[in-house]
Amino acid sequence: MKCSILYHIPDADFWSRYAQLWERSLHRSAFQSPHIVQYFTSLIHDGLAVFECYDKDKLLAAAMFKRENRYYTFLSDLKTDANFFLLDRDCTPDMMRRIFEGFIEQATKEKMTLMLNHFPAWATYSGILEDILRSSSLYSMQIDYSVCPVAAGETPEALYKEVSASRNTRYKVNKFVKQENGTFEVLTDDADMDHWADEFCDAHVARWAPTPTPSAYRDPKRREFLKNCLRAWYADKVLVRFALRVGEKRIGFMVGLLEEETLIYHAPTFHPDYAHCSPGRALIYFITQWMAENNLRILDFGDGNEAYKYYVASKDQVLRRIFISGKYNLAFIAKTHFIKAVREHQKIYSLYQNKLKPAYRNLLGKVSVLLSSVLSFNGLSQAVWQENLPDLSFFLT
Repeated sequence: MKCSILYHIPDADFWSRYAQLWERSLHRSAFQSPHIVQYFTSLIHDGLAVFECYDKDKLLAAAMFKRENRYYTFLSDLKTDANFFLLDRDCTPDMMRRIFEGFIEQATKEKMTLMLNHFPAWATYSGILEDILRSSSLYSMQIDYSVCPVAAGETPEALYKEVSASRNTRYKVNKFVKQENGTFEVLTDDADMDHWADEFCDAHVARWAPTPTPSAYRDPKRREFLKNCLRAWYADKVLVRFALRVGEKRIGFMVGLLEEETLIYHAPTFHPDYAHCSPGRALIYFITQWMAENNLRILDFGDGNEAYKYYVASKDQVLRRIFISGKYNLAFIAKTHFIKAVREHQKIYSLYQNKLKPAYRNLLGKVSVLLSSVLSFNGLSQAVWQENLPDLSFFLT
């Protein structure tokens, strides 16, 4: 078994092996699917790191990282709910241990500093990685940082029956259908992809305009990013697009991602003009009906503990943040303890989440627009000044 970390864009042979590994992987996550990860690598012009582990000519494990300032995060942080290492499903516990020992050995050799966000505590190998970190010569800290609420039925039909049993839900759905002449749309092909995405973005912008966190989809580049993600997921056969329609207009949306018997409820939104129809509730009703017809029994609501998820979700899957560095990286270690202290103090964390974080993002957006025009006039790239911003992103993520 040979493990290594490389710092260049992988070649066609690697992508072929990666696609095969993903197909037979232990956790076949849509967020690490071949086309989406290949698209993400095309966006990283510097600072890509690729972990790979081979047994002879067979790729057993892989993970992608990107450098942010002075540390590495998962590449799939660009758009994700959970970040998995890809491991072959036939790996035994002993093989998993050797893979992660190889990863930590390479990270130590390369003097890498890592902040692994959205790490799924429910991953089969989670405890193995934790044990290896505990016994390694590196500094490491893990904190429970978020959750993915999950609704699971014993059968696909059981989940739909549970949702449709709610009198309030049935009332909302009937109101949407009868008063608004509303309909439910499911798209499993690439029909109307760009227009669908534009309608999604327009609704998202309108939905968040009056809040302290206006939509990122005001930026045409973010819209194009979303469209490319949808195309990549479609190419990997994991994308299902759901929408509520009133006449020719789509007013509620959800990007669905398939993972075996699970549907990921990713990136939902609705147009605020139709809030009286409770589009979120109507979407969940119709989606679980579709799931029953397509043999899916688990609805994973993705990252975040928003209240609306819990009228269906019955348990939380924990997402962790794992910090790894050399033991003498004192600045990084101090930051990790600060983050842990803030995360565990509910009032301070609420202030950060609801005030400081939105304010920082809004300020960064305004500064970005202003400085990009000024610096381009002077022949400098936006990346130059972004590299020299204070490293607040370490905290404000």
